Amino acid sequence: MQASMRIEELFAEAYAVGVVKVLEAREVSAGGQPCGARYRGRVEGAIKNTADGALFEFGYVPFLKVGASYLLFLRRYADIPVETAPAFAARCESVLPSAAIVGQWRGAMEVAGDTSSPGQRDRWLIRPPRLVVFPPATRSTLVNGQKHLYLGDLLKRMPGP
Repeated sequence: MQASMRIEELFAEAYAVGVVKVLEAREVSAGGQPCGARYRGRVEGAIKNTADGALFEFGYVPFLKVGASYLLFLRRYADIPVETAPAFAARCESVLPSAAIVGQWRGAMEVAGDTSSPGQRDRWLIRPPRLVVFPPATRSTLVNGQKHLYLGDLLKRMPGP
């Protein structure tokens, strides 16, 4: 069973954090077995060690949608502990990009709405994933019955973005 992670932990583990629009996605495999997905994205909102407009590749959980934007917490694939899956690491290392989503799927949070206007970043809404604990009193709203967090308010509660 997966354990919960505090968003501050995701932020601390990540070498790069930003709102990224997924431009391309493809599933990758090695030795006839699946390894996950490889994405190409563009930074729309730089937060930590990223720059607006930068293009880069990342992976490896295969559920992100092309055209959607996500608040991503990225870690170097080489820095991810793989003691629990050494065979996967050995087989898939050559087909996966160097940047991986922190906390597996927990480090990818879909952004609702239009992210093409960086000046509106405080109003962008994040759809929080399960098993991520957010700071108390983070400003939120309901969208189609689901709780969403305001990115600007969330960032004010993070340690030094």
